[in-house]
Amino acid sequence: MTNCAFRFLVCFSFGTAVCSAQTLSPKWEELTSPDFPKAIKQADGVCLLPMGSIEKFGPSGPLGTNLLVDRIVTMEAVKQEYAVVFPEYIVAGTNDVSNLPGAVAYSAHLQYEMLDETVSEMARNGCRKILIVNGHSGNGGLLSDFLNGQMERPHDYVVYTVYGPEFRVVPGMPDADKMSAAAKESKPGVDGHGGEERIAVLMAYRPELVHLDRAHDESGKAGKRLTLPQGVQVGISRKAELPTGYEGDASGATVTRGKALVEFATTRVVTAIRAIKADDESPRLQKEFFEERQNPIK
Repeated sequence: MTNCAFRFLVCFSFGTAVCSAQTLSPKWEELTSPDFPKAIKQADGVCLLPMGSIEKFGPSGPLGTNLLVDRIVTMEAVKQEYAVVFPEYIVAGTNDVSNLPGAVAYSAHLQYEMLDETVSEMARNGCRKILIVNGHSGNGGLLSDFLNGQMERPHDYVVYTVYGPEFRVVPGMPDADKMSAAAKESKPGVDGHGGEERIAVLMAYRPELVHLDRAHDESGKAGKRLTLPQGVQVGISRKAELPTGYEGDASGATVTRGKALVEFATTRVVTAIRAIKADDESPRLQKEFFEERQNPIK
């Protein structure tokens, strides 16, 4: 039976409303304007903003590895739990690697302002709960500041964050999230920035972008750490520790591991989306907070 015939039978049996809902794309940019409100309703007002980056990712991976991997996990998640997904977003914290070819670095104030206006625009279009699915560790500080900044002025939407491509077992997670043997590194030390882990994901989903034959063109060994006391931080530490932006060894990346890693991470994002849809307490507490903030003495 062809796809057209099958869809005709579905529409005939269950009605056009059901058929239309089943064919709504989760991608914001692929929806028509008349279909957009339907998508927001189907998503229960939950919208996802995957954040990546454009930076060197070792000799084997493309500059957009973080963006690509984050969106792969996000799009796999919305197959299981529908939500509207914002287009590619690359306004990220990459200033510490901007000395390497191809990196796109935005000023810190623009990173914050772009994220603030993007989230505000998503909310203006009906997104009541916005989940930022972060795919770049360098965005951690920005997102922490951004969540804190959400408490400055009243608004009727709630922002959440989650690290999308979380490929590690985190204590306290449900047993269902335990990592399968197929998802584990081929040997100790091969993962890292530009190493086996995310390259395996691209091998499984975008193999045409991967260059495994170049994995040993550069050393994946970390550089000498700065001789500073524990707890002392400095902006140049990234160059000191990863002078080429490469850590690990991508040569052992496989399709099998890539698919297992995505399955592992997707489960967590799906769990997050479902929990956010069911979350009534955060909106209630946020509303209460802003009422108290207007008159804290009272």
